[in-house]
Amino acid sequence: MPNSELQQINKPLHLLARQYLMTLQGSCTDPSTNYCELWHVLTFLHNLITASEEEYLRED
Repeated sequence: MPNSELQQINKPLHLLARQYLMTLQGSCTDPSTNYCELWHVLTFLHNLITASEEEYLRED
């Protein structure tokens, strides 16, 4: 396994989730995308990640 992949695995899950969320935001540019629905889904995922971050930070 390449070192860059190992670094990804060693990141806290909430940071990895944020990276994937940003990638998802950037890749959903199809003209047929329902942007209102997408916004609701992205907001929901953002809130889940934020709750995970808060829990992770409380553990430290």
